[in-house]
Amino acid sequence: MNVVIIGMGEVGLYVAEVLVHDGHDVVAVDQSQETLARISERMDVATLLGYGANPKILKEARVHEADLVVTCTNNDEVNLIAALASKRLGAERTIARLQSGEYETGEDDGLHYGMLGIDLVVNAEILVADEVVQIARSHGALDVHMFAGNRIELAEVEIPEDSKVIGHTLARLDMPEQTRVGAVIRGDVLFVPGGSDILVAGDRVYLFGHTGRMHEVEDLFCHGREAHRVAIYGGETVGHHLAQALSESGVDTLLIVEDRERAKRLSIALPQVTVVHGDGTDQDKLKEEGVGGYDLYCALTEDDENNMMSGLLAKRLGTPRSACIVHRHSYIEIYRQLGIDVAISPRQIAADHILSFARPASVESIVHLGAGAAEVLEVVAALDSPVTGKPLSKLHIPKGVFLGAIVSTDGVRVPGGDDVVEPGDTVVVLALADQRAAVEKLFRRSLF
Repeated sequence: MNVVIIGMGEVGLYVAEVLVHDGHDVVAVDQSQETLARISERMDVATLLGYGANPKILKEARVHEADLVVTCTNNDEVNLIAALASKRLGAERTIARLQSGEYETGEDDGLHYGMLGIDLVVNAEILVADEVVQIARSHGALDVHMFAGNRIELAEVEIPEDSKVIGHTLARLDMPEQTRVGAVIRGDVLFVPGGSDILVAGDRVYLFGHTGRMHEVEDLFCHGREAHRVAIYGGETVGHHLAQALSESGVDTLLIVEDRERAKRLSIALPQVTVVHGDGTDQDKLKEEGVGGYDLYCALTEDDENNMMSGLLAKRLGTPRSACIVHRHSYIEIYRQLGIDVAISPRQIAADHILSFARPASVESIVHLGAGAAEVLEVVAALDSPVTGKPLSKLHIPKGVFLGAIVSTDGVRVPGGDDVVEPGDTVVVLALADQRAAVEKLFRRSLF
């Protein structure tokens, strides 16, 4: 596949790395010669210096021969113009990344197909807010991903020292029906456990299950409750969308906004939300607003350091869970080590949706876990592929691969050993990064 990526910031760089690793030809376009030089040292890509919305530059990048053009600069207008121009010049498919809420169409889901003639428009800010809503509804999850039309949930939880599951093999755990353990992160290692494995305090565990059963399994593994009161710091796109979504679902919501004029506008736009003007890194202000009495505190500004400081102050004041946006993806583990419960990367969310759209039709979605150590895919089983026609217990499923759910004409189920995958079923698969070839062989599809 020939791919042109315009804008080599965090998102563009990550998408390029994944696509190059999978054997695709990538042209990287950016206005910084220094950025392009660093990229050339890291990976085998063609580079082009120039303004991505300039038709001359697009022609030099040969977008007319591209199977996919991804526009992900830090300027929404440049991204839209570059994607539209690339499509007009003959690019087969185009994706534009947006960061503001100015171009929302009212669907408010962060993904727009065919908008303005662009194949896919991804607004990671809206998608981040939607993910935080799911985390707020969970019983202590650090991260939540939805699959199979929101009927299957993947929740990440951390095992506390007094968890009921410590000291028992997974095979002997009394798991709720239609729930299973998919993967574990212990220290810096992500692995797919077997029935004889035992969980220890501090493990981060990925749980698969029917959406309606997740509170039950979360309660088994950790302590937590659904957030009925949420405080938010940051009145930009993410904070605005999150406050609106939470308040509409009956959550008592506080929104702290630094800019006085923006705070006034949001107080009018969000009548069910308590909007206050203030600095979320001011401990006295957080005390004044009673932040310690909220169930969840979210620091969602565009400044990573302010988000971390604000989240830590909220924890110090008594908030049981804090969530922060982290724009520099490499800092996520540092935030967690310092005491931030939930660290969310807009870059990762945007890149996962872009890479999902870059997939063949047999792969319906992709989510990367553990800094890329594993991925979760929704894969359609091909006719006569090795995964079909036999009970799962009779299959030779490679180590490091876990089948989390089967979507068939009969419904959605978290499978056991007696379940059978039929051709045309969609399977939610968790696989370690080095097992991509094994999954392709199992489903007889090229995943990229």
